[in-house]
Amino acid sequence: MTTINANGVDLWIEQEGEGDDVLFISGLADEGACWVDQVAGLKDRFRLTTFDNRGVGRSATPDGPFRIADFAADTAALMDALGLERAHVVGSSMGGAVAQELAVAHGNRVRSLVLNGTWCRGDRFLHEIFRNWIWNEGVMDEWIAAAEASPYAQSVDAFSRSAEALVHHDSADRIGAIDAPTLVTVGELDLVLPLRFSKAIAERIPGARLAVIPAAGHQPFQEVPDEYNRLLDEFWRSVD
Repeated sequence: MTTINANGVDLWIEQEGEGDDVLFISGLADEGACWVDQVAGLKDRFRLTTFDNRGVGRSATPDGPFRIADFAADTAALMDALGLERAHVVGSSMGGAVAQELAVAHGNRVRSLVLNGTWCRGDRFLHEIFRNWIWNEGVMDEWIAAAEASPYAQSVDAFSRSAEALVHHDSADRIGAIDAPTLVTVGELDLVLPLRFSKAIAERIPGARLAVIPAAGHQPFQEVPDEYNRLLDEFWRSVD
C-alpha cells in the first residue's frame, strides 16, 4: 500500500498476491477497495493491483476538467511506475470506459480485457442520466450518505468532474482495433447500463465474448463475487 506519482497525479495503490499480473480499474466514485472480494478470492494465484482513480479516495485531485483519456493515461503511467509490462485488465462501469481507452492506446500492455457493465457510446437517455449525477442542486441522497461515511470521502467537485467525463466518452468507432482477448460481462438486472450497451461493445471488438450474470445488477463482482471470480479465473486460463 503506497502512493505513486503517475502522469503527474499521486495515486493510491494496493498490491497483493503472486502470479500473473491483474489490474483492476474502478468505476465512478469507487475506491480501489471495491475489488476486495476479487483480491481475497484470487490472490493465491495472481498478483492483483487495485488503485484509487484521480479524485477518489486517497489519490490526488488535479485541477481542470477530467476526460476518460486522462484516466487511461494515469493508468498507463501507473503500469510504467509499477513495472507492469502486460496485465490482465478488468474495468467496471466508468472503469470499463477507461479500460477501453487503455486497450486502444496501449494494446501491447493489455494481456486480456474484461469489461463489466460499461458502454462505448451513449445515447440521449444515458447522457441525461449522467448529467443528473453532476452536481447542480445536489446528487442522490444515498450517494452523499455513502460518500460521507468513507474516511476518504470524494469531494462534490471531484465527483462532478468525473461524471462530466462520462458524457464525453465515445470509443465506438475505435474499439474494433482492440486485439486482446476480451470478455464483456453485464448483470441481467443492470439498470444503470443495461444489456444493450454491453452487446454493442461485444459486437465491435473482434472475438469478444459476452456473459450475462443471472440475477445480478450493475456490479456483479460485489453482488455474486464467488461466481464472478470463477468467471474471471476461467477466462484468464483460456487466454493462457
